[in-house]
Amino acid sequence: MDRRILDIKPEGELNKHRSNFNRSGLVIRKGHELNVSRNKEFTIDNIINTNEAYFVVNIEKFSGFAGHYYFNKSNALVNTSLQLLKNINLKLEDSYLFNHYNNFQPKTCGDLYRLHKNNKLHTIESTNSFHPWRQANPTGTFSGGIFGPKDITAVEHRILRLKNLINNIKEFGYIPSPKDIIEGYILLKNDDFRFVITAGHHRVAVLTAMYITNILDDKLISVKYDTSRIKVKIVKENDVQSWFGVKSGFLTAKDALEMFGSYFE
Repeated sequence: MDRRILDIKPEGELNKHRSNFNRSGLVIRKGHELNVSRNKEFTIDNIINTNEAYFVVNIEKFSGFAGHYYFNKSNALVNTSLQLLKNINLKLEDSYLFNHYNNFQPKTCGDLYRLHKNNKLHTIESTNSFHPWRQANPTGTFSGGIFGPKDITAVEHRILRLKNLINNIKEFGYIPSPKDIIEGYILLKNDDFRFVITAGHHRVAVLTAMYITNILDDKLISVKYDTSRIKVKIVKENDVQSWFGVKSGFLTAKDALEMFGSYFE
């Protein structure tokens, strides 16, 4: 695999976001946004049934697909959003994201999740999408992730998306629809949980930055369980022996739990 460049965006894709193509749909949607009850908040004491259409999650409980926790002050998308809130014309090379891609270039899944060197996940390339609670063995499915090395077009692509979200939310508010609501699944660990995002990383990053800067004061974000990408909706730490990657013998429970725990640190 060529590790010099993991992601190059075509000009057509960039032009789509340069035009803020989503705005026209928001004009039509205004006033018809989802109304999700605040009584349906996922907490340890109120675990939302997996058949529930929509519910809300505290903004401090989101985690990225590769364990990047949005309130740990080192999330590249959140910090870039904070920069854009101060300067919407931020230069690509001055962005937190640009520097993150240059400085964080993990070679293995173990590096990506910052695991101990004896963890077997160091035998898997960082671009291999694998979670032991979801898969029996490494899938070989490519995942570019929020890490480098990246082409400059990949930096521009993400910054355009963040910039458009900031402008759109400032103009219309946050108005999710059934087609573009944030999706994911739950990790349960003792008396804590995380909502792992499978769709909506940029939205959560912008909403988090806006919450941090007091532009938004609502910390409850509407979400739904991912019904198309994820077979399991709630993953419990104490069920580790039944996780696919442990049952298959690919990982020990110890190695799997270390990866799981990285989502909570």
